Amino acid sequence: MGLFLTLLYILTAYLGPETLWGPIYEFHIELILAALAFAATVPRLQDSKIFTIPQTYALIGMCIAVFCSMVMTGWLGSIAPAVLGFIPNTFTFLLIVANCRKKSHLQLIVMMLFIASAFTIIKGYAALRAGDYTNPYLMPQGAEEGYFYRLRGMGFINDPNDFAQVMVSLIPCMFFFWKKGNSFLNLFLVLPSAALLVFGMYLTHSRGGIIALMAVTLFAFRRKIGTVPSAILAGGFFAITSLVGWSGGRDVSVEAGSGRMDAWAAGLDLIKSHPLFGVGFNRFSEYYYITAHNTIVVCAAELGMFGLFCWVMFVLPTVRDAAVCTTWKKEKPAEEDAFSYQAAYGVRREPSADLRWQPAAALAGAATPATAVVEEIRVEKEPAVPLYLAEKSEVEEVPDPEEIERIARLMLTSIVGYFVAGWFLSRAYVMTLFIYGGLVQVVYRMALVQNMVPPRMKAFKVVQYSAIGSVGLIFIVYIMLRLEHLTGH
Repeated sequence: MGLFLTLLYILTAYLGPETLWGPIYEFHIELILAALAFAATVPRLQDSKIFTIPQTYALIGMCIAVFCSMVMTGWLGSIAPAVLGFIPNTFTFLLIVANCRKKSHLQLIVMMLFIASAFTIIKGYAALRAGDYTNPYLMPQGAEEGYFYRLRGMGFINDPNDFAQVMVSLIPCMFFFWKKGNSFLNLFLVLPSAALLVFGMYLTHSRGGIIALMAVTLFAFRRKIGTVPSAILAGGFFAITSLVGWSGGRDVSVEAGSGRMDAWAAGLDLIKSHPLFGVGFNRFSEYYYITAHNTIVVCAAELGMFGLFCWVMFVLPTVRDAAVCTTWKKEKPAEEDAFSYQAAYGVRREPSADLRWQPAAALAGAATPATAVVEEIRVEKEPAVPLYLAEKSEVEEVPDPEEIERIARLMLTSIVGYFVAGWFLSRAYVMTLFIYGGLVQVVYRMALVQNMVPPRMKAFKVVQYSAIGSVGLIFIVYIMLRLEHLTGH
């Protein structure tokens, strides 16, 4: 029941309560669903070991940052709406981690996102074909002499750029359904679904979406065909987008983004004047006429460096956990063990021996980005008593290591698309981020069960890398602004 209510909650959020529930949406049906989903999830919270996951504490920190940011504004009446506006987004992380245990559960989450996207694409395209330009699924843009219309959704995707970000990150996830040797499923379900999402991205005319899709193409194919051919393929895609008018006639260039650069500069000024807790949750537009058009800038400006630190503390372990599922291998022990199931589910026993984990690339003498975050770790091995028998049904539902690695690679590609798009959008706390964070944790827990990965990052390392990362990201924005200033754009 918890999983069903979670799926319904996600579908309601992306289609919009008024779309899915009609007149009864006025009774705040989304809050009722959230309460019911949480109540159904409570029995699974202990098994999920939610408080052993660093991202949980990052979300608590972000909630505190939202609260403090509004306190500092001096308008106490704004605190409750801000906190209630933020918590439902992060709530999905807890629901997914607690309720999703199998690959089929991951596929159901992806299917809900696809249904919401496909429904929106069909509604928007039908309105466009009918010339119904006042339709809520279309957003006009441009001057009177040159209007064009951009596809958007309801709920969390009521902006064309938001919708493009969801779709570009959802495309790799559609390959969760890919099945080797099943041509019918692959050719008539997976590939058409991905093609529909690409078409939907075109209808949004999002320039950030173009760049994000290029990044996804490069990242997805570089392992299959190499980096240079993948770059050529991405460049060919960019040329095609220019020919078909993907951007709606707008340039995709630094000069075309000069307004965004000015917004970045305004954001850095706000960070300097309100460094600790920012100017207030969702209040950037009160200080500048447009939003920051950068996830990092808007997060730091609205929630301060404390809020950005907590945001990075959620993102960093998420990326690390997805990466190690694709790059780490374990040395086979002399006898069977189930130590990683202990790491996943928290069953304690007396140690009797050691296991040593190393990244596969390191064993081959090569350095990888994962080794910068994850060090060689010695962990305790358990005695011969078969630990997995306590929850045999759970173990039987875990895919084999090759499938887990494939899914993790797809998730990593999805995250790349999401964050590349996010560099040009002010989407620091949307639900999509926390859904993907939850999906990564489900995959990582499966990898733990299969002895594929080391334990989670230690708290000290998470805090250390997050502090460095939050400062480093702001520094990158500053350097880009300086370069833009020096080149005279």
